[in-house]
Amino acid sequence: MSEQYPVEAPGWAALDRVGLTIYPGQTPHQFASQTGYDLDSPNPLPAICVWEGSNPEHWHYVTYGLTELFEKSSDDPNVSGFGFEITFRLPRSAGETQPPTWPIRMLQGIGHYALSGHGGFDTGHMIDLGGPLAEASEDSEPSKLHGVITVPDPSFGKVDTQFGSILFLQLFGITSEELESMQSWPMERRVGLVRELEPFGLTRVERGAFSEGRKTAAAWRRHALGVLV
Repeated sequence: MSEQYPVEAPGWAALDRVGLTIYPGQTPHQFASQTGYDLDSPNPLPAICVWEGSNPEHWHYVTYGLTELFEKSSDDPNVSGFGFEITFRLPRSAGETQPPTWPIRMLQGIGHYALSGHGGFDTGHMIDLGGPLAEASEDSEPSKLHGVITVPDPSFGKVDTQFGSILFLQLFGITSEELESMQSWPMERRVGLVRELEPFGLTRVERGAFSEGRKTAAAWRRHALGVLV
């Protein structure tokens, strides 16, 4: 048992190793919950770590708690816990030294949804958040993004651990109109749109609909029609 992990936590250590492989030498910002796994709490996930990504500069949020952190308790030896952790990428402003905390609340909310028995997520799943992804501030209007789609995290991907495999699913913000339209799309087309327009899957909360963007409208129409290249 190491000083870093005073309580034996092989699954937690495995998640740390994945992060350090992508971000060697970094110490992530860690937001630990005092009420992990308490479904009466708004923060049921034991922790969320945030790494500092580059090229482009961004914050990379990663949940801890949808997979088995401390011991193997599920019946499937090939899958750890629910089989996935959730990630989220947000552009990082010049000189910004602390990650915004509103994504922590969003990730905890989605973690609560999963832990409450509403089933797991997989690539291409979509979630209606019932309101703006980010609320209004003094400098901005409420975000037009009211939903998210899950895509494979482009750098974390899928890993095997002693408790089973873990797929890292990244949330990407979408508008209500996009959410409604993409309901009828196959999974490959949904993921393909995100990969084409935002290869890193960064959620830009200030963006408008892809169908109205000068640089995105053509790609949106092509994917809406199912014309893939």
